Amino acid sequence: MARLLVQSRKVEDFPYRSISGLLASMALQVGKPAPAFNCTAVVDGKLKNVSLEGYTSANHWVILVFFPKAWSFICPTEIRAFSSRLEEFLYARSCAVVFASTDNEHCLKAWNSTSEMEGGLGGVHVPLISDCNHKLSRDYQVLIEEEGIAQRALFIIDPKGRIRNITINDTDVGRSVDEAQRVLDALVFKDEFGEGCPVNWKKGDKGLDYKAETTIEGAIEVSKKSWSEWARPKLQRAWSGTSGISTLSTGTPPTSRPTYDRSISHSGTHSPIYSPGARGSHVSLSTQMEEALMQQRMENLNAAMQNQSVGMAV
Repeated sequence: MARLLVQSRKVEDFPYRSISGLLASMALQVGKPAPAFNCTAVVDGKLKNVSLEGYTSANHWVILVFFPKAWSFICPTEIRAFSSRLEEFLYARSCAVVFASTDNEHCLKAWNSTSEMEGGLGGVHVPLISDCNHKLSRDYQVLIEEEGIAQRALFIIDPKGRIRNITINDTDVGRSVDEAQRVLDALVFKDEFGEGCPVNWKKGDKGLDYKAETTIEGAIEVSKKSWSEWARPKLQRAWSGTSGISTLSTGTPPTSRPTYDRSISHSGTHSPIYSPGARGSHVSLSTQMEEALMQQRMENLNAAMQNQSVGMAV
């Protein structure tokens, strides 16, 4: 009898130890739920717990800003810039701004309490989240594994907990406070009025109501072209020599319709289409156009017959 071998596996052997880990492994998308977090942060010089649910339950938007590391050069310029305009986000737009890095909370606290002259932040008011276990940066898929630091990423999350904007900069390129504020204003405007925001839209500009019906007052006139009006510009281009269909003869235009023989090749430079200026004034333009088209058809027919005779040759 065949034996059924069952190999026991440890929990560590599985790539995902929980449903939350499986969800975190999926690609983040705009419009999808943002990964929840509950982390220790430095808030006004003290250690406190901050959570996404705490902000969204208060009907707040959240701008979650990841930065690579403390005691660096570009990161403090961003944090100070957002902190100096925190009231514009928090009070005017009901939006919390939170920064996060993989540094531990004691490092962030010391960095915040150190003066700017000594390389510190000088006491900013934005929360500084400690992600020393790398869970938050992994959940948001911005962790640089080999370096153990987060990418310079920014997420805008709405009060329903959905991701509405994702931007990731090069590590050495800082973000713009004005642009973050502009995108936030556009998202709030879209949710409130249901209208789109065109390029370079700013708060106070009009939106695009793409759901509105377009109404036209008065009668609608549709011009119809006759056959001669449609064909005249095409024939004039051929007569003037600008058309690639045929070439004009430099000699005297023919005065009668040419005859065609299967044994004679008509691959010369003479064109069956010729200018009406060379004809007598008593011949109408429509008659000349009809003759020109007839000659063109005959030339095409003769060329087809020549090709057929070549293909049938033994």
